[in-house]
Amino acid sequence: MSQRLAGLDRALSVMEELARSGDTGIALGRLASDLQLDKAAIYRILTTLKARGFATQDEKSGSYRAGPALLTLADDYFSHDTLRSILHRVALQASSEVNELCHVGVPDGNHVRYVDKIEPELPIRVYSHVGIRNPSWTTALGRALLAVETTSEVDLAQRLSLSEEDLTAVGQAVERARKRGFATETEENEPGISCVAVAVERRGIGQAAVSLTVPSSRMSDERMEQLGLRLREILDDHLPPGLKPQRMAENSTEGRK
Repeated sequence: MSQRLAGLDRALSVMEELARSGDTGIALGRLASDLQLDKAAIYRILTTLKARGFATQDEKSGSYRAGPALLTLADDYFSHDTLRSILHRVALQASSEVNELCHVGVPDGNHVRYVDKIEPELPIRVYSHVGIRNPSWTTALGRALLAVETTSEVDLAQRLSLSEEDLTAVGQAVERARKRGFATETEENEPGISCVAVAVERRGIGQAAVSLTVPSSRMSDERMEQLGLRLREILDDHLPPGLKPQRMAENSTEGRK
């Protein structure tokens, strides 16, 4: 059995408590009590963490909070390069399982940019290009991201410059995506092509989305539902803590593996 370094273990425990305390912070005595450690030992750890930017201390209350260096660690971990590597594996699995084209897209203002794709081995398939940029409201990828970052048609109206008729139609599509946990698009961008997509979110902000693009002749309503739920499951299996598939309405039912 591997041996744990006691000092490092205590320091990591302190960092975890600081992260959990949020903006309120936590007092030295409370830290020592919660961790069942000596105040002097906790103080030495906090002094070191403060020197490295992993902790800060409120001048008035004396409480300690997580410092900017700790937050930077998380941002570095969830960088676009890391996320793209994870989602590339998701796309490989999804495309292999269903034998259809899989895309990965990232938000680009009010558009979505296609950054990765995995093509199936089929005689009849959909062709696309990495790097293209489409309006978010016209694509399943973009609608999935909009479902994460908006809560109503009012939010959409503030974000998108659309006619009243178009806004109503997009609002309905995004609302369906919120309820189902995945977004869809049927022959709106290209005749004969349908898509289903699931966004990846972190703290209510859309980071990216993954979609399956299928000829409409192979995309019944039942299959679209199956593919949307399966995409959610695959993402759940691959995403690290802190990232998750877009929210699903509480009265919706997840698919089973």
